[in-house]
Formats: sequence, structure tokens, C-alpha cells
Amino acid sequence: MPSCRTTCAYCGVGCGIEIHRGTSDEIMQKASIVKADKLIQKASLPQANESNHKHIELCGDVTHPANVGELCLKGMSLLEGVKVPNKLLYPRLNQRLSSRGHDKANTETVQANASKTIGWDEAIDKVASKFNSIIAEHGSNSVAFYLSGQLLTEDYYVANKLAKGFLGCANIDTNSRLCMSSAVTAHTRAFGEDVVPGCYQDFELADVVVLVGANTAWTHPVLFKRILAAREQKGTKLVVVDPRKTATASYADLHLQLLPGSDLALFNGLLSAISHSKRQNLDYIQSSTRGFLEAIYAVSACDSLEKVAVKTGLSVEDISNFYQLYTATDPIVPVTNKVVTASGQGVNQSLIGTDTSNAIINCHLAMGDIGQPGCGPFSLTGQPNAMGGREVGGMATQLAAHMGFTLQERSLLSEFWQSESVVKSKGLTATEIFSQMASGEIKAIWIMGTNPLVSMPDRALVKRGLKRCEFVVMSDITADTDTAKYADLLLPAQGWSEKSGTVTNSERTISRQRRFVTPQGESKADWWAICEVAKALGFKQGFNFSNSHQIFTEHAMLTDKVVSHFPNQQYTLAGLSNISEQEYDELEPIQWPIAKRCEQFNSLQTKALVKDKAEDLPNNLLEQKTLQSSQYLSQERLYQDGRFSTTNGLANFIATPLLAQEVDKKSAPNGIWLNSGRSRDQWHTMTRTGHIASLSASDYQPTVLLNPFTLEQLQIASGDLVKLTGLNSNENMLARTVADEAILPGSAFCSMHWSTQFSNSAGVNQLLESHVDPWSLQPGFKHQRVQIEAYPVVVQGIIWGTSVVDVRQHIWCVKQTINDGVCHHFAAAKAELVSKAFSDVVGFSNIPAQTLEWQFSGYTITCFLKQGSVIGLCISDSREVKVDVNAVQALLNQCVDNDWLRKLYRLIRAGGSPLICACNGVTEAAISANMLETIQSLGSEQLGVTQLVNDAKQALGCSAACGSCLNQVTELARALLTAEDLATQEVA
Repeated sequence: MPSCRTTCAYCGVGCGIEIHRGTSDEIMQKASIVKADKLIQKASLPQANESNHKHIELCGDVTHPANVGELCLKGMSLLEGVKVPNKLLYPRLNQRLSSRGHDKANTETVQANASKTIGWDEAIDKVASKFNSIIAEHGSNSVAFYLSGQLLTEDYYVANKLAKGFLGCANIDTNSRLCMSSAVTAHTRAFGEDVVPGCYQDFELADVVVLVGANTAWTHPVLFKRILAAREQKGTKLVVVDPRKTATASYADLHLQLLPGSDLALFNGLLSAISHSKRQNLDYIQSSTRGFLEAIYAVSACDSLEKVAVKTGLSVEDISNFYQLYTATDPIVPVTNKVVTASGQGVNQSLIGTDTSNAIINCHLAMGDIGQPGCGPFSLTGQPNAMGGREVGGMATQLAAHMGFTLQERSLLSEFWQSESVVKSKGLTATEIFSQMASGEIKAIWIMGTNPLVSMPDRALVKRGLKRCEFVVMSDITADTDTAKYADLLLPAQGWSEKSGTVTNSERTISRQRRFVTPQGESKADWWAICEVAKALGFKQGFNFSNSHQIFTEHAMLTDKVVSHFPNQQYTLAGLSNISEQEYDELEPIQWPIAKRCEQFNSLQTKALVKDKAEDLPNNLLEQKTLQSSQYLSQERLYQDGRFSTTNGLANFIATPLLAQEVDKKSAPNGIWLNSGRSRDQWHTMTRTGHIASLSASDYQPTVLLNPFTLEQLQIASGDLVKLTGLNSNENMLARTVADEAILPGSAFCSMHWSTQFSNSAGVNQLLESHVDPWSLQPGFKHQRVQIEAYPVVVQGIIWGTSVVDVRQHIWCVKQTINDGVCHHFAAAKAELVSKAFSDVVGFSNIPAQTLEWQFSGYTITCFLKQGSVIGLCISDSREVKVDVNAVQALLNQCVDNDWLRKLYRLIRAGGSPLICACNGVTEAAISANMLETIQSLGSEQLGVTQLVNDAKQALGCSAACGSCLNQVTELARALLTAEDLATQEVA
């Protein structure tokens, strides 16, 4: 039995986790009997209240409906993520060097000697007094709160209650504005409420799964494994709509590699095609919707395949094949394809993200399949609790419990909270908040669990805002983030494993995150800190919560009251409003809406009818659903009866015409269209993953992926360093080019994760402007124009151990976490790297030391010896240095002798090979060698790609655990077999 069942802290799939405690011997014994495809992660996490020989292990929860025991690599690495470097343990007051309320131009970072540790009482008094005095002088909207999808629902609830309910401050937004607000707005416009109608099971029941702007194989790998399993068992067709040939696209039966930003045209054309086919459900349209004719009129610019082809860059044949997957009907038996259309950040993070989401919904409304098994639109949530934050009013554009700002809604909330200060209108959104900080309008802000200096567009503006803002409070688990360096007060928050509450995943399933370690230092739950500040501000009656259970049940009671006044609303937790603390502690995963059983008779009947329509589940993974208490009942799918959350119960078709977007008229030599997104093994700004060696190995430096044709046009070679510059700013970043035929000519792709914490040239969002979708006010991160140019350097290399060079002379330096330490990849404009007496740099002036430097095979090797042992090593060249960084790290703290030199020279000759399987540390070279051996042994004519992949999987373990690298392993097999066949033909 697990000692604790909790929920993953990463993406919106919401995977269940089992935590087990035991001795090292017990863990090893248990791990030895675990199946090969289920990885148990072991970690040594002794707790203060337990004997030190106790250890903790982690594995997927087989009873959780989201993952049924499966985990991706990030999930399997959660225990390593707990041990954050420079964990923030106590409140810390930072003293700025310039006067308050002015642009602090000379305070790039907070100096270590300008901060001091304080107690929580002083910290709470500091926050309360500063917010109180600023509000008294400048009004309630002179302060702001900026939250995160990493917070628990209970944290979100009390933050919104304090700001919108008691301070009268509407300026409280969340980083979900950056990833989900276009989907939220589209749902609300179409359905009358922010509702995802379907569930994960629909991906397995569908005949066709369409993934739009979503690299699901990397961003939601556990859900993607379910899609692949369904395809294996029932032949599900997979379509990927993406301007890049992603890992997900490599699995597709049909990949529509359309022009960036043209997906709205594609789905407008689909609506037109549906309206001229038998798939158009006129009865449903007439009885359950409104606005159909207006929506059809708006898509007239896309009413032929040829028009869509011009706008998307796709072939007429591909468009026709795609549309037929939706529109085709059997001429004899009235059977049609069940289609799920799922969208991700490629849709949301666009200037037309809301309209594109509504265009997708329009298509499913026209077919009348909303809420039916295996059908409908599905929004893939990026964060573990972005959904929960939306439920309690986390965005500036909504109130708690899915309410808006009508007089009736405000009055209801005012009565429930017993406050006369409920805000009357929407507040400032994320980009607006930081803009008004920069202009001096907002004078205090409390940032919780997010890193806006990296994640927001227009880094320069955000930096100006943080500098000028009179009082910046930040709650986080570490002081190492880029944003934390600008905070006046840092509050130590509890991280995953320490905090306890609830989260809601993409399919509306509420799960518990539970504490299973003693919080470090004086770290506190975010809800506790908010409540203490609220009480210090004088709001003693509304914030006397002693645990997260009390907050949860208050919110559940609010949803009960809201539904009683607005009966068409779907979101309710009424069935959980009276649960005891023990029932809360033991709460199983459950989907909302959760109505009281006595109020659910009709829903029971509806659900039974829907279940009768569903086909047999394709595999036993789908049959495992957690049993719920008989006191309440949840629903898997919504709107099955064709009645929606709007006042009149009708869904809205939304007219989504192709309007001429405002394009920056500035041109620049070497301009390209830049796209950005997630790397396979990293998370957000790498605060919780950058220090984990296994997660850093596959993507260890900032890169920019470019089509070989584009590289040739720019006269840049693959592997060169380049400078990318925003067209309307002086901000730039350095990255290494990678030739990639999966990228369209004239476009580029960069990872979104880099920050100055790991790269001195910061990250990609600093290049982007703060243009927003006009409906959702979500920034358009995708498809922005930047300039790219070669950035010549003289020296490049890698440093291990204590640095033997003056890093301040590096124009480019990237920190990579490796086994037993870190290394630094660098580039410099000067050949004389050791430009300063090393003893002065590291403070060993009173200890005899020696620096050695010599040449080997064109490389310069520099090492620093202390008492005869190597404590620092640098390998440099004019080209990029590629070597096994972990193997070189193992050479530190050894004496330089012939054996040491032989090992080093062997590693240099071998070079480095890209890591393919991060779970088991398998490189491309190892996989290729294994496959070539198999080909030579059996002959290529006897082998297929599948057998070659399976043999490598069995021999090396690649793709055996989380499966995220399967596409890369498959591509290697295909390339090797093709090369072998060509060689055989040449010989013949």
C-alpha cells in the first residue's frame, strides 16, 4: 500500500502518483520485480521526523483515471525536483540601492549583502503595511496580484477572495493568461461558460483524433500514449495540424504542415465543407444553437478547397482528405466518423487564438456531436492547475465559481463573502499589469509561483516594471529565478511534496496533491500567507481558515449557491460542500460537475443513456475508473442533451472571419518568422527541472532550428552561433543553429525555457512584443518576426569543476546540470581565456596551485590542479566542443598521469552523441550501433522498422519507460534501413 497518493506537478494531464516509504533494501527488492515498462524512481529523502534510513520511492498510480500508472520522464523525476538548489527557507527582505518609486536603472540584481532574513511576523506586517499605505494614498487599483497555474485551488481561492472581494482590487491575473485564456474565452462565447465538454476517454473512442498546434507526444506524453494505444487496437486515425514536423507529427496518418497562423482558414473551410455535406445536423442546429447563418457567411472567403489551399499553403488533395474525415458518411449505413479535435498552445498563443478555437467549436456544433462519446473539441491544458485557477476566478476577467460581473453575480458573491467591496468590473490582465507597473500606475504587486521576467513577452518592459514598482513581493520555492532578483520581499512557499490541496486537470478531474515530506525551513502554504496578510489588513472574519479543507468546502458551498441562482451553469462542487476533513483527506479523483445526489436524478439518466451509446472500451486501461461516494455523482461528458450554459440554453456559433491582421511594417535583413514551444524534458523556466541531470541532457543549450534552405540563404552553417534580435527592441539572445528539414523555409523554432539562471543571453520571449488577441488578451507568442545574423566567435568550449577562466569575458555561457555537478558551455571573442590570476578568482591565494595548458588533436586543454588533483578542466577549440560531459566530469579530483590522459584523449576522440532516451541515458550513437549490429547479423531484407526498434528497446531500454523518444528511435531505424538498402543497390 502506498504511504501517500498525490498528483503530478507538471502538465495538465493530472497524473496520479504513488509515494512509498521503506529502507533502501526494501526499495531495491520492490524495484526488482517491477515490470520493464513501469519505472519506479528511488530517492533518498530522509525527513526530520523519521529515522534517516527511511527512503522514498515514486511510481504512477494505477488507480488514477488520468494515467492508470503511466508516467512521463518529468513525472518520474519529481523526487529529484524536490531538492531545489538554493531553496528559499525563510522570508528574505532585499534592500534596493536606489530610492523607491523611481526607475531603478542601476539595480540589475539584488546583491547578496543587501538582503537579510526576517521572521514571518515581520514579513506579514511588511506586506500588509505597504499594501495598506499604497491603497490609502493611490486607491485599490494601484496594487496587483499575479498568480500561477502551479498554485493549488485553495491558494487561488483565498487570493481572489482577498483581492476582488475585500481589497476591491480587480488587478489579479494568472500566468494562465499566457497559455489558456483564448480557450477560456472561446468556451465562454460558445457555451456560455468555460467548460471542456469531453474527457480523456473520448480520445480512445474516437475514429479520428485531430491535434492542432499541439506537440502532444512531448507536452502531454501520457495522454499521447493512450492515443497510440487506441490506434493500435482499433485503427484510430491521427491527424496533426502544425507548421512544424514535430515528434507528434511523425506518428500522424496525415500531417498538415500549413503556413503559421493559417489554421483559422483551415477550420473556416471545414465549417463550409460540413455545411455542404450530410454531416450537417440541421435538427441540432435549429434546436440547440443560434448564429449559424452568420457563422457561415463569415467563412465565405474559405468556401472552396482552392481558396483554403492558397491561404494555408497546403495541397488541395490534403485539404480534401482532411475534410472527408469529418464529412464522409457511409452511403448504405448511416455511420460517420467520431472525431475529437484537440488544440494546444499553437492555437491559443496566437493573435487569432480565440477565433481559431471558436472555429473548431463551430465545426462540432454544426455536426451536433458536442458531449457525445468519442467526439467534440478538447482544449489541452498546459499547467497542473490552470483549470482550478479558472474555477475560482483566477483571471482578471472573471469572478469566482465561473461568474462574471453582472449586478446579480456581484450581489451573490458580496452576500456570500459578507463584503461590500466586491469589484464591479474586470481588472488588468498580465501584460497590462506590467505595463502599468512600468508607467508607475501600479505601485505594489504580489507575484506567486511564477517567473514573469522569463515567461512574459517583452522582457525589457517587464524589467522596467519590476524596477519601478514601489514594492514587489514574491512567493516562491527558490531565490534563483530571474524575477526573484527584483523582489523587495521573498516569501518561502511550500513546493510539491510539502503542500496539500486540490488541482483540476484538462478533463475536469479534481485530484488531491498531498504533503508527504516535512516542509523545509519556515516555508508556508500560499493560502496561509495570504490569509495572514488579509487578517493583518483588518479582514479577520473572512480568512480564519485553519486548513485547506475549510477553504475547499467554502468554495464548494459557493458553487452550490451559484448553481441555485444560475441553473444552466455546469460548474458545481455542491456534492462536496459538506464533506468532513477526513473525507477531504481521502478524496478520490472526481470530475465536476459534482451535484448532490438528490439533485442529480436527471443527470443519472442522461449519463446512463450516453454510456449505452459508447462502444466497448478498447483496452483495460480505460475500464479503471475510481469509484465515488454514493453521496455525490460526477459526469464524464457535458451538454449531451444539447442544452448549454447560456441564459437561453443555446450554444452560440461565433462568426470568425479572416480579418487582415496588423503586421509590423518594419522589415529587416535576414528576417524570419519565429515560433517557440516546449522541449521534451523541461518545464516552464526550468526552476524545478533545470537542476536535474537526466532532464537537462537532451536539450542542454539554447538552439534555433532552421530549414537547411534558410541556413543557406542566410549563409550560416549548422552549429554556428547566431544572434536573434527583436525587430522593435534592442533585446537579443544567442543560440546555436540546428539544421532541421521539419521547419518550413523562412521560419525558425526556439525552446521557450531558457533564462539567465541557465544562459547568460536569457530566453526567447525577450525578443517578442506584447501584441495580444483582442478577445482573450492572450499574448501572441507564436509567429513573430525577428532578425537573425551570424555571431562570430574565436573560442568555444566546455568547463568542468572550478572555472579556470574568467567567465565575465564570455559572450555566451550556458550552465548544464550533469551527474555529480555542472558544466558550462561557453563561447568567447578572445583567445586569451585565462586573463586573470586564478587564485584571485577562487580565493586560494594562500594555497599552492598550478595551471596546466596543452594541445591535443587541435583542442586546447586547460586544467587547474590543487594539491596534485584536478579541480577544474576546460576543453576549447574554434568549433563547438562535443564530448561526453558526464564521463569528463568523472575525471575531476584525480591526479594527472598517463592513465588519466589516456581516458581524456579517448573521450575527446569519441566526441559527443545526442541523448535520445533520457529515461535510461541512451545516446544516438549507442542506438545506431545496436541497430547496425542487428542489420549486419540478420540482413536488412529480413528486418522491418518495428522489429529493429523493438530489438533496440529490449537491448538498451530506449523508449521502454515513458515512450517520449519512440519517434526518434523509429526515425533512426528508418534512416539506417534506407541507407543499407541504398548501399545494397549500389553494390548490386
